[in-house]
Amino acid sequence: MNKHQFFLIISLYLSAICIGQENQFDAEGRRHGTWKVDFEGTSNPKFEGKFEHGKETGKFKFYKKGYYDHPAAIMNFVEGKDSVQVTYYTQKGAPISEGKMLDKKREGKWVYFHQESDSIMMTEDYKNDTLNGFQKTYFKNGKLAEKTEYIKGEKHGESIIYADNSQITKKLKYKDGQLHGPAEYYTAKGEKIMEGSYSEGSKSGHWKYYKDGELESEEDY
Repeated sequence: MNKHQFFLIISLYLSAICIGQENQFDAEGRRHGTWKVDFEGTSNPKFEGKFEHGKETGKFKFYKKGYYDHPAAIMNFVEGKDSVQVTYYTQKGAPISEGKMLDKKREGKWVYFHQESDSIMMTEDYKNDTLNGFQKTYFKNGKLAEKTEYIKGEKHGESIIYADNSQITKKLKYKDGQLHGPAEYYTAKGEKIMEGSYSEGSKSGHWKYYKDGELESEEDY
């Protein structure tokens, strides 16, 4: 799921509810009951769901034009909750991503899936549609590939990169989106390659370089 897909689904939803003249309203003119809106000039669904006196309730299904076997997205509205559970799907019905939205913005934990296996590809934490917390990326075998902390949409804090055998290959620090602080690099076998520090995105201070586990050279920046 990306922002383009998100805004496309929302725009389809908003436009669809505006053209549902054949669906039911209550005595006060509010949308009520099961609603279904088709793509213009067809009998193919654009979206379908249920309203309770003007408020969405339960599952709303949204479709991509030309693909009607599976919904492109499902929003689940729960009475008494401001947030909405959202799942995006491929054309074959496999989940792409899922999480909660609050006021049409991503909030809390979102999960993204590998398309070939349906295993988790990545998890992210959002606050007001902005990355805020740890982003974790996984190999198809389920092992952790990367763990990086974000604050207000930028890398800030620890970032660790792993090989598919779970060996750490990079240990880094970020500040306001730039490399800043101590850094260590390793091979997939665990042999150290180099170590040093960054300052505002550039190498700084004393760096050491290794070959076959032995110190090969040193350099000051």
